[in-house]
Amino acid sequence: MRWPFTRRRRPSPFPAHTPAPLHTPGSTPAAEAMPLAIALRIAREALARHADADVNSRPAMYFAAVDLDHALRLLVAALDNPQDS
Repeated sequence: MRWPFTRRRRPSPFPAHTPAPLHTPGSTPAAEAMPLAIALRIAREALARHADADVNSRPAMYFAAVDLDHALRLLVAALDNPQDS
């Protein structure tokens, strides 16, 4: 008598999933430029929001990194493309 858990599994009909990178270095997505005052406000709010984040918490660091990256990209886009406010 053979045990059912010793049987080999049939191969999946679908190919294995290959992960796609979230960001390709060297390519910059087109960020919509906004007035510098608004970009500064967004950056300050992001800094204040994550000022007391726990450095030992992986989710807190991921959220802070993504939020601060977004704020920095908006700020750089606003500095590169000045607008009259």
